[in-house]
Amino acid sequence: MNSYKKIKLRKTGMILLCSTVLLSMAACSPENTGTRQTVEKSGQKITVIDNTSESVYTKLKLEGIDKIEGVRGTDFAGEDAIVVDKENRNLSPQTVEGQDRYPHNLYLRTLSSGTETPLQEGEKNYGAAQLSPDKKQLFYKELYDATGLGFIMNLATGASVKVSDAEFRSEEGSWADNEHVIYPDMEGTIVKADVNGKQETVVKTGVPYVHEVVQTGGRILYVTGEDSQLSAYDTETKQTKVLKKNVLWVIPSPDGSRLAIVERVKPGEMVLLLCDSEGSEQSRLAEGQQIFGTSWSPDGSKLAYATTAASAAEDQDGLFITEVETGEQTPVLNDIEVADQLRWSPSGKKLLASVSVLKDNVYQFITYVVRLS
Repeated sequence: MNSYKKIKLRKTGMILLCSTVLLSMAACSPENTGTRQTVEKSGQKITVIDNTSESVYTKLKLEGIDKIEGVRGTDFAGEDAIVVDKENRNLSPQTVEGQDRYPHNLYLRTLSSGTETPLQEGEKNYGAAQLSPDKKQLFYKELYDATGLGFIMNLATGASVKVSDAEFRSEEGSWADNEHVIYPDMEGTIVKADVNGKQETVVKTGVPYVHEVVQTGGRILYVTGEDSQLSAYDTETKQTKVLKKNVLWVIPSPDGSRLAIVERVKPGEMVLLLCDSEGSEQSRLAEGQQIFGTSWSPDGSKLAYATTAASAAEDQDGLFITEVETGEQTPVLNDIEVADQLRWSPSGKKLLASVSVLKDNVYQFITYVVRLS
């Protein structure tokens, strides 16, 4: 669900729900009211909402949000490093529809220093990068508009191997474990490839359009058909079971015991459901016109997601974090729609969000790193 899907662009704003630590560090301006204050920090004004939710103080404390312009953050490589996609302005641009466009290449960015080390550079566009669970291998794509070729890079050696002989949809593909990635080809066959580039057919679905393919334990989940049918394929029994319909995205918890499912209720209305491993609904966490980027924290205790309200009267646009057991919801970033799946750092104390904004008639990426305690 990540990701390079059509992005609805909105004016980017930011609301930081603050802990007492941030309040003590920031100098207040005259624009204060009884429930919120406008503070200035490093030359940037931030709206701080007063104690609106007990969870902000007792369970989820936000230390701050770092903003990085001009890069598309795709995944954490550690607590102090992220993989980013950005224009390589050292190369010659191509003129497309009267505009100069530079190749997008991949870099490793150190958050504390802002330094960037090239990972994959060249005249072609590279992106959709995600790291293996052990952070030793990088799965990325050579992109051609809506499709791409898959590659895996060994970060220790910098060597890459091709894992797809033909293009597949750019938003598809994920790590099945530390050694394998899994993705659907354009004919509806689910393929698994290892870090050496060896490919194997896992499931022949017989359906042309297969999407949202993800492996959790011994099961492979995927969505097919006009009714968006969620199926589970058991890799041991080789049997397939239909779990649910009207599913747009499915995101298994780290231990596989639960599924976060975005379901279409009707045109223009979606819900985020917490389900058991078989797709049976346990609770409803959010609803809206769109729900993007859903991601579990490493310990499975929280879900991060972004919503677009069903109507202008509803104040529910933005990025949220919900405590799974209690349902307590904390707003983090206001009035944005994320471009990719949200990503957590290994410790679960940082959250990565990338958005696209229109600036000077050109779409540009901004990456936010949310720091939690």
